[in-house]
Amino acid sequence: MKRRLFLLSGSAAATLALTGCGGGAEEEDLAANDAGAGPLRTRRKSSPRAPRDATAEPAPTPTPTPTPAPAPTTDPATLAIAYPFGARLAAYKAGIKPTQSASSMDTLLKNHYDAWKAHAIVPATSIVAGGYAVQFSNTTYLTVSEGMGYGMLLAVLFAGHDPKARELFDGLLAVVRARPAFAIVPFDPNGKWLMDWRLNANGSSAGEGWNAVDGDLDIAMALLMADRQWGSAGTWNYLQEARNTIAAIKSWNMWTDGTLKGLRNPENNRTSDYMIGHFRAFKAATGDTLWDKAVDRAYWLLDRMQTVYSPGVGLMPDFVINTNTATPSPSTGYIGDGNDKEGYFWWNACRNPWRFASDYLLSGDARFQLVTSRMIDFFKASSGGDPLRIGTGYDLAGKMLTGGNSPAYHGPICAGACVDARFQGFLDTMWNWNASHMTTGYYDGEIQLLSMVVASGNWWTPGAPAGGTPAPSEPTTTPTTDTTAPATSASIVANGDFAGGMTGWQNWGNAAVVAGALQVGTGAGGAGQNISAKATAGAKYQFDATANITTAAEGVFVGVKVLGSTGAVLLDQVKVVSSLTPAAVSIAFTAPQGAAGFQVYVWKNQNAAIGVVDNMSLTAVA
Repeated sequence: MKRRLFLLSGSAAATLALTGCGGGAEEEDLAANDAGAGPLRTRRKSSPRAPRDATAEPAPTPTPTPTPAPAPTTDPATLAIAYPFGARLAAYKAGIKPTQSASSMDTLLKNHYDAWKAHAIVPATSIVAGGYAVQFSNTTYLTVSEGMGYGMLLAVLFAGHDPKARELFDGLLAVVRARPAFAIVPFDPNGKWLMDWRLNANGSSAGEGWNAVDGDLDIAMALLMADRQWGSAGTWNYLQEARNTIAAIKSWNMWTDGTLKGLRNPENNRTSDYMIGHFRAFKAATGDTLWDKAVDRAYWLLDRMQTVYSPGVGLMPDFVINTNTATPSPSTGYIGDGNDKEGYFWWNACRNPWRFASDYLLSGDARFQLVTSRMIDFFKASSGGDPLRIGTGYDLAGKMLTGGNSPAYHGPICAGACVDARFQGFLDTMWNWNASHMTTGYYDGEIQLLSMVVASGNWWTPGAPAGGTPAPSEPTTTPTTDTTAPATSASIVANGDFAGGMTGWQNWGNAAVVAGALQVGTGAGGAGQNISAKATAGAKYQFDATANITTAAEGVFVGVKVLGSTGAVLLDQVKVVSSLTPAAVSIAFTAPQGAAGFQVYVWKNQNAAIGVVDNMSLTAVA
């Protein structure tokens, strides 16, 4: 969605934000709330994004007058809650948390959820009996799909605290399904599983029947979480609803290489739509390897934005253009939200530290630790660690464009600071700022609350698959090295010395066996081997290899993942080797609960060096 121009009361200055959506039409409107401190928004008129394969844009179907229809009722037999808020049943695999006690953080978040719900949730009975909506900032409109996604995520997360969380979730879902993206349906029947991105105050369409992919991504993720939270045996089959929406997103909003299609030009997209943890969950729910590609493609685009267009700073733009070429670049303006700030770290990209940290903490994928750390390093250094000196918009060279403080920036920065222990002091400072500046206003309130859920250790996902090329940046955790010499079994890695060439190995690109060792060329690439049904929970294992690079550059990544029975990554241990001569890689670890198999892998980013790896072995330790 696009953001708004709004005035924050208190110490915050006027902050420019945008209005609109990632996939729908925009309209000219100017509004101010009655209190004078709420949204003052402007929107540029533009046409809906053209259908992918259409030669002419259709006239959107006239919006019918909404008529109430009964909402599905909740089956009392399925009221069991699998992940009650505060239980922290999905332990983070990486990162840190604020030094606050868990109980104090939970009390703060519960109280704020209650305040947010009282402020933001409104009946939507003009659409469907029993329906609910997350009220948009400008009350000319009832809601937007982005807000509905946020609301569904919060409802499922706070189940166990909120006794009516499922009733709220089902009411939001009823509205989502009652307002499909009807303009898409003539071109793709799956459009009925996507939501019309904006609704008028009376519940009719204000989005001309087009979707916004960010809202649909969160809606699909929330449905998967609802299946895990409550099961799908009630009136709503959450799992099937999720799969329907995931299939529709794939069909309408994705290229086959995993790149998101965006806006009116499908070769442009938005960095805040790169919801990595969602993509992993979609893979786990569907088995579709497209979502592995989506993870990899998102990393490549983000890394390029940071290293090519924001070197030494590490920011990224709201929008990226020419994503179908080898040289995508930041927007030059007026292709997405209809403003000249689309190529800056602005009111879309401000969410990114939260989105990427929420994945890294659970997946341990070091690529997204690196992407997030670059941003947090910048905010910490440029502000001197003082939240009051963090502004609300930056160009990619790091120049502050607007001052003031906003929970939509400070909340995600707090979550982002969880990715590395070196940010502990900054994390505590950001937590304390947010705790004393909680808000319930639209966009800021939802983003801040979701970010603090992540920082507090209360985020969880329905599953994180092993797919996608493995961590090519910094170690996900610090592997422990066993200095003793325990008895070990035979290696379970097939052809670990590469005497049989690439037999037993999957080539992820630019990998070949040369002179009896695996070599990864100067382009990005690597190789991996899945080892099924050979892991024992609680057992100790030893991973060994030798590795080097041929010239000074970023190193080669060598590691092992522990996989669950569904392919979810339970543990990821990796080392980066930058030695110019063969160096030993030695990682000792204990297989976690649920362990079923392994993946051993090699990865190298594009640089001047060739990575060389040999003698890979994985053994059980007696």
